[in-house]
Amino acid sequence: MENLDVYGVCNPLIDLLSHVPDSFLTERGLNKNSMNLITLEEQQTFLLALAAGKISVEFAAGGSGANTMIGIAQLGGRTAFSGKIGRDEHGKIYREKLEDLGVNAVLGEGDGTTGSSLILVSEDGSRAMNTYLGMSQELQVPDIDPEVIQASKYLYLTGYLWDTEVQKKTVINALDEAKKREIKVALSLSDPFCVNRHKDDFKKLLQGYVSMVFCNQEEAFSLLDTTVTQEAVEILSQWTETVVLTLGSNGALISHLGQTFYIDPSQICVEDTTGA
Repeated sequence: MENLDVYGVCNPLIDLLSHVPDSFLTERGLNKNSMNLITLEEQQTFLLALAAGKISVEFAAGGSGANTMIGIAQLGGRTAFSGKIGRDEHGKIYREKLEDLGVNAVLGEGDGTTGSSLILVSEDGSRAMNTYLGMSQELQVPDIDPEVIQASKYLYLTGYLWDTEVQKKTVINALDEAKKREIKVALSLSDPFCVNRHKDDFKKLLQGYVSMVFCNQEEAFSLLDTTVTQEAVEILSQWTETVVLTLGSNGALISHLGQTFYIDPSQICVEDTTGA
């Protein structure tokens, strides 16, 4: 394996993207900027409702970690991505799309359905993700290649991997491999609801394994039980070398080895925050 900048591990998901009016969310009790784990049957119910309303659905290769690896590859970085897909048409398409976008696809396969996320994009560009994990939740130790970890500057993980016990055990094994091989670990907290589900585990991760953490304001506040941004940065800086805390339309704060920098936002028209 060639030397890599980042090796990402997350849930490989086929994205089903649809632009909907706010009423579609409120009528179904869905929150903006959230990720909800649902069954395949529940996802099919939403798709039928979209079809009944003549609302179109687009397909793309996605998943939080894969989106990040694609972004790094587009900036000239060398990346690989691992997760588990099904031996089905969606899995085949997923692997091809990832490779076409410049990411080394180090994917495990199993007899089941490739995971998918129905992403409902509202009028202000916010997204509500309704995810059926499918085979992605069956990620096993052999699906993550220790030699790829060794070849990488960073192992990148997302908080979504803590939503099933099988994935959690697999990722802890990968973390131990990275620590043994002195490979740095980056973690995205992923989602405020995810943080609330795994708050204690994430704190242990940040203090024991992680060199770089990515989060937004709401995720940091949920984790640390504070509503003061600077306090959140200071606490996280005690645990990790680098903190990247995004502030939405107000830019971002980056703290590295005790020095904090403010990054001005770019003025854009928000159409869709999927993958942001």
